[in-house]
Amino acid sequence: MMAERKSRVWLTSLTFGCLVSTFLAVVMRKTQLGFWLPGAQPGWLFAFATRLVRPGSLANSVSDLALVSAGNAVFYSWIFSRILRAEIAARGNLSRHFLR
Repeated sequence: MMAERKSRVWLTSLTFGCLVSTFLAVVMRKTQLGFWLPGAQPGWLFAFATRLVRPGSLANSVSDLALVSAGNAVFYSWIFSRILRAEIAARGNLSRHFLR
C-alpha cells in the first residue's frame, strides 16, 4: 500500500517535470531566447556542468537542447515532489488522491 502511494507521487512528479521541460524546450526553440528564457536556467546549469566535465563532447543545438530538457525535467520533478509531499503532510485537497 505504501509503495503504491510513493510510486503514485513519484510518477506524478516525473510527469509534471517532463511536461514543464517539454513546454520550455518548445518555447526556447520558437523564441530563440535560450538562456534568457525564465525558468530554463536549471537545465542550462546542467548543460554547462556537463560541458565542464566533458569539454571534448559534441556541442550542437540538438545535444544542448536535450541536456537542458533533461536538467529541467529533473529539477521541476524534484520541486513538484516536494510540493506534493508538503500537501500530503498537510492533508490538503491533493492528499485525498494520493492517500487512498
